[in-house]
Amino acid sequence: MSYSIPFLIIITQLLVLSAVSPWSNFLAAAGTIGQRKGHHPILGSRAHPHYFELNITREYMDADCSGYKGNKLLVNNQLPGPTISVETGECVRILVRNQVAEGNITIHFHGIVQAGSTMADGVPYLSQDPIIPGHAFTHNFCVVGQAGTYFYHGHVGLHDETVLGPFIIREESTPFHYDDEATLVLSEWYHQSPEEREAYVLGPAYAGLREPDAFLINGRTLFDTEYPHGGEGHCKGYSIITINPTRTTRLHVIGGTTFRTLGLAFAHHAYVTIVEVDGTLVNPYNVSFLEVSPGQRFSLLIPPTEKRGDYTINTIKRWAADVDIASNGLAILRYADTAEQDLEPLFYVPPDRFIFPAVDVPYWEWDHIQASIPKDQVRFQMLKNLPASRTIVLTGHEEPVPQGGARWFLNNVTYVDPATTVVTDILKGTRRRPTITPSNYDPYLNTYPIAYGEVIDLVLQTIHLTGTPCRSHPWHTHGHSHIELAYGAGAYDEIRDGNKRNVAHPFYRDLTLVYPVQDPELEEALGNKPGTLIGCGWSKIRIIADNPGIWALHCHNTAHMAMGMMIALEEAPERIHV
Repeated sequence: MSYSIPFLIIITQLLVLSAVSPWSNFLAAAGTIGQRKGHHPILGSRAHPHYFELNITREYMDADCSGYKGNKLLVNNQLPGPTISVETGECVRILVRNQVAEGNITIHFHGIVQAGSTMADGVPYLSQDPIIPGHAFTHNFCVVGQAGTYFYHGHVGLHDETVLGPFIIREESTPFHYDDEATLVLSEWYHQSPEEREAYVLGPAYAGLREPDAFLINGRTLFDTEYPHGGEGHCKGYSIITINPTRTTRLHVIGGTTFRTLGLAFAHHAYVTIVEVDGTLVNPYNVSFLEVSPGQRFSLLIPPTEKRGDYTINTIKRWAADVDIASNGLAILRYADTAEQDLEPLFYVPPDRFIFPAVDVPYWEWDHIQASIPKDQVRFQMLKNLPASRTIVLTGHEEPVPQGGARWFLNNVTYVDPATTVVTDILKGTRRRPTITPSNYDPYLNTYPIAYGEVIDLVLQTIHLTGTPCRSHPWHTHGHSHIELAYGAGAYDEIRDGNKRNVAHPFYRDLTLVYPVQDPELEEALGNKPGTLIGCGWSKIRIIADNPGIWALHCHNTAHMAMGMMIALEEAPERIHV
């Protein structure tokens, strides 16, 4: 079957593409509002890129003051790794060295669409060979038309627990003023090596995911909030984020967790103001707490204040059925001149903490958040109402496998790494062209082919087995920012739901949480039948195929991804070039 698309849809899509490509949003707004004094637009230059080195080593550290000195991979011997900071339009050259004795590594730059640079996406066997011990790989790419809060993380096995760091891209202009910047990175800490965890997750003894032993804020917390057991210089206590109370600070919040969605809040702060989500500037919107899924990012604006001293930052597990939702992820927000910052380890936080709602409410505040550039709203409405070239429904479920343990399946296929790297085979001319089939899946190449210019709707369907909880799943798109068009309870039905558009203000992001929302009628009809799989929540997202490449789409619960909850979109391979 060829890549033909009806002529009128091609014309419509081409007109829209010129207006709504993910990297056009900020270019359209450049120089219009909030221009910083002395700042001028920067043209990307591949001849003069910024150079960074990320050295991956295996280290022992006591991140949660438990006395467990974890055998973990770190970036430049830091947790989180060093911040990469550039301006929109600039190019980077990033050398990643694998300096461990055993184990492969790759680095993915989360949220960077890699326009024209699919080889730099960092997914093993899709965009590059994994980096073996003693070897290195150089990423070359430009951040064209993107700005905001991003991060990088490992993409082999479960190493993204500790192989991660901020990637901040400054806009040419913003609709708000700020003087300073700070970063808050959420992550998890297990009292196991990543290799031990992976052996359990993929092994015959698997009996469900284990909870993290600690939730870290900027790489630190106390495992036991009553008493720190670490010592001998290994234990650093709680992280302190110092804010100058006389200045406006932009706080970059990065969801670097690999499993749990967290609520995040600040004691004695009635609200915090969101001004950016996943690289999209949004109208300032006040929330009492953030809901941060794995892979999600925000910018908060903290204005000048009369507050002084220390305030507790606390977290809670959200969408965590049948487990204790308490979290030991704590830190300190300190209002002080930076010169007053206490460099000694701090092993206590103020007793007052934000009290989170007793019940998790689906969809959080998403329907109230909207992109901040008014003329983009017209473009989003156009994109929202376009007819889709195709709708691909992905239904995921976990099931036992003959060798013991379990795997995740999407449309009854569990993802496995290709034998050779796909992009390399395309560039060598040794890979045949994919075929678009009625099922949308090419079983010979194990990819979902997409033609250039198609408007693709992806329905992300969650199901659960009778008698077991329905789980949330954070879905991440590589190579594209997407918009969420619709969501619903129970099972998606094309006839009933195909034209549903219940997302009030779609905007570009690269992470969408599919909430566990059951349909009472469906549960009543099927819930008493043992062994039945029942739909329990879905989201429909949309991308436009304007970025040729081999792109992963996966659950950002990393263990689920390792268990097969991932697909590869093979987008216009004939247009992939070095």
